[in-house]
Amino acid sequence: RHPKDTVGSYTGALMGFRKSSAKPKIGPPPPVEDEESPTVRMRNLGYTYATSETRHPKKKEDKHTILSFESVVTKELCTAALIADGHNGDAAATVAQEFLLHAISARLDRADEASIHAACTEAFGELHERCLKANPLSGSTVTVCLVNATRREVTCANVGDTFAILVPNMSEFGDKPVTLSTSHRMMDNPEEMERVKGLAGVEVKQGTNALGKPFGDLRAWPGGLAVVRGVGDGDCGAVVSCVPSCKTVQLPPMGCSVVLASDGVWDSLRYSAAASIIRKACLKKKGTPATWPGVLATAKEVVGAAISKAGLMDDTTATVLYCPSMPEFEEMDMDSSKHAKDLWEGSVEFMDDETDKAPKYGAGGIINES
Repeated sequence: RHPKDTVGSYTGALMGFRKSSAKPKIGPPPPVEDEESPTVRMRNLGYTYATSETRHPKKKEDKHTILSFESVVTKELCTAALIADGHNGDAAATVAQEFLLHAISARLDRADEASIHAACTEAFGELHERCLKANPLSGSTVTVCLVNATRREVTCANVGDTFAILVPNMSEFGDKPVTLSTSHRMMDNPEEMERVKGLAGVEVKQGTNALGKPFGDLRAWPGGLAVVRGVGDGDCGAVVSCVPSCKTVQLPPMGCSVVLASDGVWDSLRYSAAASIIRKACLKKKGTPATWPGVLATAKEVVGAAISKAGLMDDTTATVLYCPSMPEFEEMDMDSSKHAKDLWEGSVEFMDDETDKAPKYGAGGIINES
């Protein structure tokens, strides 16, 4: 038998070899889904999600996870996604992956904006302590996006520079996405720069290259961190703040995609370029709820576009959360739908040109110094 002619398959027959006469092996049936579970109910409402990742063979420090749940008392239906981009090993990112979303959901008696912000701040603090115990030298950025389908809101809580954006499902908004996360890279964040410079015994300066000359981003020493909020990094002391930046916005009436990605994506791909990929994929669906294969294909396209720009420079991970339009939006007349869009547009902050700057790596993985 041809080696590619597996038991019970037609692989060999398609290649011009005969089918095996052996009886096929029958595995256990797929698990029956609980129709009342938060995961299935979110999917039935049209909220779908998928993650695509390509790991760098020498790093393998990106971690991701997704959890659907109800708030404990008010029973609001939510889905939360996490991406953690680790360094000095994957210990801190792994703790974030296993602990954080469950810790946040357990603290949510109700899932309003204030409650989510408080739960995230408390859970991030506990995560930091757990990371220090697991491996005091490992650290990680962490970004969480929590979609509340009951209130039609999304909350982003993050430490570090693992960015998240919201892309509305209409071309009239252009390719600039809505900013959800906050960069805690000192050179991008004057408040963080001021905080760190005010710490006793901390020096802010560039690192040095092989010739001993200053090179690259400003960093805080001891430790040499350029991104000064995160979890873990016990050797960096008070330089590291685990307090997340939190932001809540309304989901647009026409629906949207929430995108979280590690810097393997954002160091190679403009935010507007990723938004363009996402929006074109959603518009092809003509307003119908996205299917899981469709969302997965979109996440893969974002990761593939980043790698095609600069090669595989880092772990490259993207999660796409598709949020459908409001049911009543589809029934509105032109004036009413325009009013609804205008109200939402006035309530959010679209990304400015300075943030949507050229990515770190140009073609061929060359560092962009502009």
